[in-house]
Amino acid sequence: MARVDILKALDVAGASVLVQPEIDKVIANLVDYQNPLRQNLPRKPGSGQAWILNRRSPSATTPAAWVLDTEDFVEDSGTYEQVNFYYKTVGARVRVTRKAQAIGRTYADILAEEIEARAIEVRNQEDWAYTIGIENATAGSTCFSGLHYLIQSYDSQAQVVSCAAGTDTPGALTLTKLDEAIDRCAGDPNMLVMSKRSRRLLLQLLQIYQRFTDRVEVRGGFKLLSYNDIPIYVSTNIPDTMALAADGSSVVSLTGGTSSAIYVVNTEQVWVGELTPLHMEPLAKKSSQYDEWDIYCDEVLVMRNPLYNSMLIGFGE
Repeated sequence: MARVDILKALDVAGASVLVQPEIDKVIANLVDYQNPLRQNLPRKPGSGQAWILNRRSPSATTPAAWVLDTEDFVEDSGTYEQVNFYYKTVGARVRVTRKAQAIGRTYADILAEEIEARAIEVRNQEDWAYTIGIENATAGSTCFSGLHYLIQSYDSQAQVVSCAAGTDTPGALTLTKLDEAIDRCAGDPNMLVMSKRSRRLLLQLLQIYQRFTDRVEVRGGFKLLSYNDIPIYVSTNIPDTMALAADGSSVVSLTGGTSSAIYVVNTEQVWVGELTPLHMEPLAKKSSQYDEWDIYCDEVLVMRNPLYNSMLIGFGE
């Protein structure tokens, strides 16, 4: 019975039979719509309870060396650390009441609108998790760590500070500091992820220095502004209210200040591990008052090598 209801809502023309995988594609399209960050983070199928990585630290005592043709190479090996990225579930429940169906609008319109609204809410939560998430996520956490915390955990290498040394007062965004953050990456980054305010500040700088504001086309057909040929991705979940430590060396809170952050990302080293792709499932009818569906997915943001990513902090208006 529930399948018939979904057919009525999502296949109004009745020209074809809409089976469950096609329904899931409709939901995925709603979440992907005008969402270049989600579409351009690589997505890889996963298994088990976590995506497990073995991170190698090279030997510090006996690195590779030049030798004579009669000498043996020095024997040594690096050290390995197993890192677990635990899959987390994000979702929402769709409910259409009996009374809403009886008031007069078509069932298709009512359910389609509710599905679209809830899919957008799921998209916003997912975007927040990709950019911010929670600090030090564990198997028992409800969410995973996003770019902010994954990069900040390696602050000695990854963070570039824009404010004056020894102060928590945000400085001005400068192209020099942004270039320094890009250069801090071991490879060639292909994403700059920032807030709308940060993008505006960057565009103002480019105009002052009479630099071109080029656009590049990325996956999904989006044409994004770029800096040094690196596409600029905008997230409304990156706050412009970050508070800095007393010496300005790190972000201590996402609220209470006027600073923001720009994340420099290499998607060869960052991807989304997908245990369950975005899915919509009807629930058993347990009341005459409403019909219900769940929209959900199981996934985690994975960072293989933190040295290929960086962040710029400590700048404001």
